[in-house]
Amino acid sequence: MKKVLLVFGLVCSTLFAKAQEVAKVGIKNADYDALKKIAVKNPDKDTYIKEGAYVLDNSNPPYVFKFSDGKERRIYLYKVLETAEMKEMGSLMVFTTPKDGKKISLVVPNPMAEKEVWGKYIDDLKDGEKAVSGFSSCVAFVLAKEFTGGASGAEHGAEDKYEYCFPETAVVTMADGSQKSIAAVKAGEVVMSYNTATNKAETTLVDEVIEHDNKSFGIVKVLLSDAEDQAFASTQPLFQLTELEGTANHPVMTTTGHAKLGKLKVGEQVLMYNSDTHTFNRYKVFSTNSDYRTVEKVYNLRTANDKYLVNSIVVLEK
Repeated sequence: MKKVLLVFGLVCSTLFAKAQEVAKVGIKNADYDALKKIAVKNPDKDTYIKEGAYVLDNSNPPYVFKFSDGKERRIYLYKVLETAEMKEMGSLMVFTTPKDGKKISLVVPNPMAEKEVWGKYIDDLKDGEKAVSGFSSCVAFVLAKEFTGGASGAEHGAEDKYEYCFPETAVVTMADGSQKSIAAVKAGEVVMSYNTATNKAETTLVDEVIEHDNKSFGIVKVLLSDAEDQAFASTQPLFQLTELEGTANHPVMTTTGHAKLGKLKVGEQVLMYNSDTHTFNRYKVFSTNSDYRTVEKVYNLRTANDKYLVNSIVVLEK
C-alpha cells in the first residue's frame, strides 16, 4: 500500500505541469470538503455542473474497467474550476459500480493545493479501496493516462470508449412480443431476453436507459441471413436479410460466445428470436459495413440479466 500511495503522490505532484499557461488556483480545505459534497446524480448526462463557487466540466466518455470478479467499474473525470474567474483548481473523479449503485467522489488537487488537503486526499484513497476493491488501481490508471503523457479520455482507443449503443431506429422486443424503438423504452419496463443456460427466451427488467449525445457516433451496419436459407441460396436466390446497426464496440451473442459488432466476420452466426415459435434461430453474417453512417444520439439498456433483443438479435448490454 505504501508503494501505491507513493505512486499517487508522484503522479499528483505533476498534475497539469504541462499546461502552465492555464490560470490555476489551489484547493483549500473548505474547497475540498465542499467539492466532495457535490452530488453528480447521473454522470452519463451531467457533464457540466455549476454549483455555488464551483464548476465541474467533463466532455469525455468514462473510463470503463472489467475485473475478473465480473463487476464493472467506471471513472468519470471532471475538470474543477472556480466560478468567479474560471481558474482550474484540480479534478474530481466520480467512481461508480453501476450494478450496485455505489458511487465515490475523489477530489484530485493540483500542486497549488494547501498542505492539509493532501492528507485528506491520501485518506480518501485508502477509504475508497476499503469500500470497493480495485478502486485505487482504477484511479492510478486514470492518473497515468491523463497526467503523464498518456491519452486523455477523449483519445481512448475504440476499445476504451463507452460507446456501446444503438441508434434510435433500433427496435427492442418487449416482454409481450411487441416491438418498440429503443428511444421509447423506459426504465421499469420488461423486455424479452435470452437465457444462456437453457437457450430459451425469458423476460428481464430494464434497470436504466442510457442516452449519449453531443457528438457524432460512428455506426456499423451488419446484414444477416437465416443460416438455413443461405444454405439453399443457389436454388432459392431470394432470401430475406435482417440488418443490425450499432456502435462498433457493442457485443452481440454468437453461437460461440459473444463478439463486438464491428468485429463480426462474414459467416459468423448470431441468435435471432422467432416470435412465432418462441425459439432462437441461427443467423449468419452476410456482409458488414464498418463506416455506414454517423448519428448524433445513441441509446443502451441496462437490464437485470445483461441481455436484450435489438431487431430480434440477442445483444449484451455492453
